[in-house]
Amino acid sequence: MNKSISVLMTTFNRVETTIKCLDALFKADLPENYTLNVIISDSNSPDNTFEILKKKFPSIIIQNVGNNIYWNQGMIQSWNEAKKSDPDFYLWLNDDTFINRDALRNIIKDYFLVSKDSIIVGATHFNNVCTYGGRFSKLDERPLVPNGKPTKIKYINGNFVLISRKVFNKIGELDNHYSHSLGDIDYGLKATKHHVNLYITSKYVGECIINNKIDFTRFGLKERFKLLISPKGLPPKEYLYFNLKYFGFGKAIIFMCAISFMIFIPGIYKKITKK
Repeated sequence: MNKSISVLMTTFNRVETTIKCLDALFKADLPENYTLNVIISDSNSPDNTFEILKKKFPSIIIQNVGNNIYWNQGMIQSWNEAKKSDPDFYLWLNDDTFINRDALRNIIKDYFLVSKDSIIVGATHFNNVCTYGGRFSKLDERPLVPNGKPTKIKYINGNFVLISRKVFNKIGELDNHYSHSLGDIDYGLKATKHHVNLYITSKYVGECIINNKIDFTRFGLKERFKLLISPKGLPPKEYLYFNLKYFGFGKAIIFMCAISFMIFIPGIYKKITKK
């Protein structure tokens, strides 16, 4: 009996990168009796991503979801479209992640090696350095390097993540409180609360360059405020919600103190966080 995988993506204004990602995806080997469907939510990209992808990849489903839709919100809209067909698996894929030929086979294989109540997260690298995947104990530690077998983790990155229908039916979609980041980390923690195990893949699934953090010391006060509240910054409302949800009032207060240092005395903040 055939099994279906719905690939969920969000795109904005980097069509060449997205094409490279999709080319790698469609060249990847699927396990026997598996089919692949791709659902993309594009945020009205000015580089005509919607029109170009629709023409180049006629088999995909792509929807223009309007302006200022970032990763988490776009993925929710892709998920809402994908769940109409009730696939066996959902697969998150970032469009700056370029998977290996064997990535799909390996992530499915890893899924069946472990408990079926599991989420499998693909580990990525660039220039032989692990860039994304999962962390075992702290959010700010380096991601775990694959060691030849699926390895349990606590925190996940959303670059290449396999979620079964069974897990989806248990814990649902991404949390709507987030616009861009934190949605993937939140989903992993929510899964753990529902007794769903998290694993990184036994080997690297592909390449992805790590996104550099914003260096607030390079900007003036006004610019620092704008960066802070932007969806790709550290939007206080979303980060407060996350800290209160998983770590309690104390962590939320520490976060507020940290961003105050970051905005008003970023040089000292940078020195403290480097220790």
